[in-house]
Amino acid sequence: MPVELRCLLAWLLLAPLAGGAGVRQVTLGLVVPPSEPDADSLLRGVQLAVAEANETGDAPVGLEVRSENGQWGTVGNDAVILVCNRHVDAIITPSDGAASHLILQVSGRTRVPVASLCSDSSVTEAGVPWAVRVVPRTDQEAEALFAASRRPDGSPLHWWAIVPEGRPGRAVRRDLETAARVTATRLDRIVEGGEPKTDLASLVHMVVAAAPGGVLLWLPPSQAGTVAAALRAAGYGGCLAGPSPLDSPTFVAAAGAAATGVLVTEFRADADLRARADQFERQYRQKYDAKPDFSTAAAYDAARVLIETLRRAGNSAGYRQFPLALPTAGVTGVLHFDNSGNRTDTLQVLTCQQGRFVPIPPTET
Repeated sequence: MPVELRCLLAWLLLAPLAGGAGVRQVTLGLVVPPSEPDADSLLRGVQLAVAEANETGDAPVGLEVRSENGQWGTVGNDAVILVCNRHVDAIITPSDGAASHLILQVSGRTRVPVASLCSDSSVTEAGVPWAVRVVPRTDQEAEALFAASRRPDGSPLHWWAIVPEGRPGRAVRRDLETAARVTATRLDRIVEGGEPKTDLASLVHMVVAAAPGGVLLWLPPSQAGTVAAALRAAGYGGCLAGPSPLDSPTFVAAAGAAATGVLVTEFRADADLRARADQFERQYRQKYDAKPDFSTAAAYDAARVLIETLRRAGNSAGYRQFPLALPTAGVTGVLHFDNSGNRTDTLQVLTCQQGRFVPIPPTET
């Protein structure tokens, strides 16, 4: 029997006992291949949460990171190593859907809790009861954007969408089509345009010639910014919108003046969010001399949710705390989850003004 399989089997048998190891130290695992566009953001967000947690008098928190590039199955091996060799109490997944599902497979067999940073609706459809998703679902984001950008008479715009190639693009396509169906919105075309080999000039020409009312830029921030700048330079005047990770200095820098007016969604702010977010930004700027993006904030919140949950578990197994009944005050809002692990917090639409994304007043939506 392979070593990994024997290790996994042993962990499965001992999981009820191993979960209580968080009394003296809570250890988080993070899988974040360096090829991921948001790798640095995710790592920095988790590191800040761990450092902050260790400033309290509660159980200390450790962090184990696996960040190797490799074949599709490498992430699954990384998760096994984190659980069996590094003895982590919980794992944070990257935003990539394939990686998240491999980690969830390991979680389902070992009862190690997971906080996912992947927006694919399929993440919580995997049925792992001790997993939560910290970021918005793609279909929910698209529904909010479709609703916020309707014409004055209430009719929806006609949309195009630009998505990554391959498996990530297929997952986004599925969720965008669901959102269009639910909101009775015409999503006329979905184009795969997320790879460097894509002819940007041809893509821009197609969009400008078709003149859709809106274009969804469901791409990593740097690519989305490049496409936005090219569309505006070619004379496209319709609505541009995208997912929450576009709230990023990387997107604003790549888009330049074209960033103005771009729409994204994030979770609605609570009364104390501004103070928490300001403190988080000060800490981030002090450490990294840069402005944090949404992905950094989401990773920070994922770590906070797991740390609070595992500390609360004490001597009992961490997975027994799920589904999570108690909220966590984070920098993307106060996090509430349903029994499937989805966040139940309301989304709001933001627009970019002078390089910052700010909420659209209710009268404008």
